[in-house]
Amino acid sequence: MKNAIQALFVIATITFAGCELPVETTQETPGGYQIKKGTTFTVILKTPLSSNSSQRGDPFITVMKSPYEYKGVQVLAQETEIRGLIKRAVKHAKFGDKASLILLFDQIALDDGTKIPVVAGLNTGKGLEAIKIPGAPMNALKIVAIGALVGALAGEGTLGKEGAQDGLIVGAGAGMGAVLYSNMKEIRLPEGTELKIRMEEPVIIPAR
Repeated sequence: MKNAIQALFVIATITFAGCELPVETTQETPGGYQIKKGTTFTVILKTPLSSNSSQRGDPFITVMKSPYEYKGVQVLAQETEIRGLIKRAVKHAKFGDKASLILLFDQIALDDGTKIPVVAGLNTGKGLEAIKIPGAPMNALKIVAIGALVGALAGEGTLGKEGAQDGLIVGAGAGMGAVLYSNMKEIRLPEGTELKIRMEEPVIIPAR
């Protein structure tokens, strides 16, 4: 009997070790819902962005691709705006700077006019698809791990030898901003580009 119990314990341990238990991304709070740090959304870019024409401080708008629900309640409606600012835009120079953009996501704008501050960035875990540009081949995109610094992205070795010379490197590390770096003459994110973003801090959404 004792041996049978031990065998069952071993089987259960192996089973649970091989499974990821579901993680709650949201919880109810008095008067609303808390979306937890690490929650991800797919949003659609409504403001075209370019390393050649965008400037520091320029605002941009994205909208939710689909509604976000919790236990059957719609917490964020489809088309809810998640807004941001250009922190840095640099034009490509043949013998100088590489084209670059730094994007900051800082606000959720609800359809009733409520504006909620957020801290969010592109979901730049290594190997993830953080950006989907309409019509662009996905092999033109290289994702580097969270924590990559602008200085590390600027080296010729990173941009050339690792296969991103004609593509785009995406990383994080500029004060929660998403860093886009490329040897291309211009980084262009047209309207309709899909961005996968990640909440870097919890945010409270009021119940409506």
